Amino acid sequence: MGLANRIDKMKKIIWLEMVLIGASILIFRSVWTLLDLIPWAKSPTGLAVLLGVGIVVTVAALRGIEALAGKKGENTEDE
Repeated sequence: MGLANRIDKMKKIIWLEMVLIGASILIFRSVWTLLDLIPWAKSPTGLAVLLGVGIVVTVAALRGIEALAGKKGENTEDE
């Protein structure tokens, strides 16, 4: 793959990542508003449960990404 093709591919990826960030802001705002409508989610217990679930899901996702990306310092197939 030529350098120009790699640059074009990276530009597309960066653009799509920016779109993803914008969409995630809208989703975050909507979920936040919906959770505000649920009395249980506003209680200290509900907040603690939601925090715990969020932490577990975040750690699982990060471990999955790390497993797919390989260990830091390893060469990828593209390099």
